[in-house]
Amino acid sequence: MGILIGGLIGYRLGGFIGMLLGAWLGHQVTQFISGDRRFTKQNRSAIQHSFFKALFVSMGKLAKLDGVVSRQEIDRAEIIMNKMKLTPELRQQAINYFNLGKQAHYKIERDLTDFRQKSRTSLSLKQFFLEMLIDMATVDGDIDNAEQHLIEQICQLIGYPLAMLHAMFKMRSSSYYQQHDNQNHRQDQTRPASLNDPYRVLGVAKTADKQTVRRAYKKLMSQHHPDKLVSKGLPPEMMKVAEEKAKNIQLAWEEIKDLRGW
Repeated sequence: MGILIGGLIGYRLGGFIGMLLGAWLGHQVTQFISGDRRFTKQNRSAIQHSFFKALFVSMGKLAKLDGVVSRQEIDRAEIIMNKMKLTPELRQQAINYFNLGKQAHYKIERDLTDFRQKSRTSLSLKQFFLEMLIDMATVDGDIDNAEQHLIEQICQLIGYPLAMLHAMFKMRSSSYYQQHDNQNHRQDQTRPASLNDPYRVLGVAKTADKQTVRRAYKKLMSQHHPDKLVSKGLPPEMMKVAEEKAKNIQLAWEEIKDLRGW
């Protein structure tokens, strides 16, 4: 098709010689596009593996940062593995990577650099990666200085903008919401923890207007669309994790609308 179209265009512009030149250019374009598609398909599994390994070694390093891996941190890692519905082989691999990351002598920099090189400019995939680490760090409370410093190092190694990470830190900090909460909103302990504060899920202050909240909701839904993330290299086993994040974003938006009467 590329040869045909290129030849027709070339013929109209330059006669027989133009047709030959146009057909050759059309062939080159067709080869480039098909080659790029083959590269993308073949490379996706490599991206998925690099994401998988980099995530669990980073989680292990983060968990052992204070010298002791807490029960909450182990539970959090197990929850992620359970949601991924890993095969026994992949589950053992995830555990091995987690334990590898805990070792003081193990350098996670090479795994993070590998993930950066393979994921290239996919910011949404890198953001999802960092969100998983922040979830791990906040499982036992707010992020402390050592945890923040390590995640910042990871952020730079995978090529994600540091300013965007700092915005994520700010929005996930409970102190941020204590400063901006002018309402006595009682949390319902019967709901999932992630939905106790819908403003925190969307990363907005409780005083934010409708336009700000809606903009944050739409942006997050776009960034966390499971199919979009998988197409960029998210391991398919993490589809359930991505779906749950997207669900929580949707429910947070619905809850805020009910609370504010929008």
